[in-house]
Amino acid sequence: MPLSVTELLARLKSAVETRVGEQCVVGEIGSFKAASSGHMYFTLKDATAQLQCVFYRYQAMYCRVRLREGMLVELSGKATVWEGRGSLQFVVSSVREAGIGSLQQRFEELKRKLEAEGLFASSRKKPLPPFPLSVGLITSPTGAVIQDMRHRLESRAPWMQAYLMPVQVQGKGAEFGLAEAIRRWNDPQRYGLPQVDYLVLARGGGSLEDLWCFNEEVLARAIAASSLPIVSAVGHETDFTIADFVADLRAPTPTAAIELTTPDAAAISRFLSRTEESLRNALTRALRQAHMRMRYAEQGVLGHPLSALNPFAQRLDAAEDELHRAAAEHLKTAAARLNVLEASLSIRSLKMRLAAARQAAEYYAPRICTAAFNRLATARAALDVAAANINAASPQNALNRGFALVRTPAGSLARHAAELPPGSRLRITLADGSLNADVVP
Repeated sequence: MPLSVTELLARLKSAVETRVGEQCVVGEIGSFKAASSGHMYFTLKDATAQLQCVFYRYQAMYCRVRLREGMLVELSGKATVWEGRGSLQFVVSSVREAGIGSLQQRFEELKRKLEAEGLFASSRKKPLPPFPLSVGLITSPTGAVIQDMRHRLESRAPWMQAYLMPVQVQGKGAEFGLAEAIRRWNDPQRYGLPQVDYLVLARGGGSLEDLWCFNEEVLARAIAASSLPIVSAVGHETDFTIADFVADLRAPTPTAAIELTTPDAAAISRFLSRTEESLRNALTRALRQAHMRMRYAEQGVLGHPLSALNPFAQRLDAAEDELHRAAAEHLKTAAARLNVLEASLSIRSLKMRLAAARQAAEYYAPRICTAAFNRLATARAALDVAAANINAASPQNALNRGFALVRTPAGSLARHAAELPPGSRLRITLADGSLNADVVP
């Protein structure tokens, strides 16, 4: 008798839970999704197979490990069959981090390599144009990403021209198409492409495997070699790729890339409106003032044009009078000083000054001579005292009193008997001469 689908799945579930039961399995987390209910759904994979896993909220809330794609984990739980879809899944009860997954490890290794080469340095990043007129979009021609970017561009900067370069943004070999698109747009004439101000690499969110083409070295080097500024807008705000680090600007989402690189048309419109109103008001005031001045001129209120110079003419006359007065005072003072100088240089004045100088010389001459003789006598007395002291300290005086100088054969003065061994030849100096002597035993 044939079984219904429900009956077959119930037997399969019982068989799996009975034959397999509680297990511990190690693998790398693939695609990961956290539901609003708090449950977590992900795949656990190795080199050749993958397994659907579920981590229910009432158990996940006690887990201290933050699950993410590319992580190598050790899961404890129970294998079962989900009857709703007829699929095999592993119900996780606990999680322990086992290491770094293969994809995550490749990501970290390439990141360290390119960072060491300076491809992430801020000094090599090119500035985005402040008021761009065109942009090249490198993304998939289908899906919500291109539509969202197009609508945001139309609402924010409708004057801009956007050109699409359709490429594959997922799967094996997609990185080569992305790199080739960048190279072609850096040589637009050769490939018949329009000239653009900058490029945007865009893709929606996905798993680590889905976004992996943006972590390949060939794409990273194409971005670094681009002469056009490149904006990386890959995945969601929490997704980071190698392309994000090499690009000149990283946008959290594709629509954010448009917002970060284009001026806001609405804000520009408001600014222009305010500027127009301000200019209009200024022009109105200027015209009103000019009209008023013209009307006064027509009515003769302003009078003759030269009448405006009258106050300045009066000030000029007053300045001229003040100049003449100051010049006269200066000449009068100079004449008085000249008379005083003339009087001081007269012959009579010179004779009087000579007579006074002669009297002063006659008064001070004898006093100067007396002072000089006194200084000379004092100096001579001091010299005699110094000579006497020198003679008193002379060795010749000691010789005259009966002393003698004894020198060793080496010529040095002998001060102790121990310095003169028997048989030594001595030189003895007396007051009236010198003689040689030998030391006898």
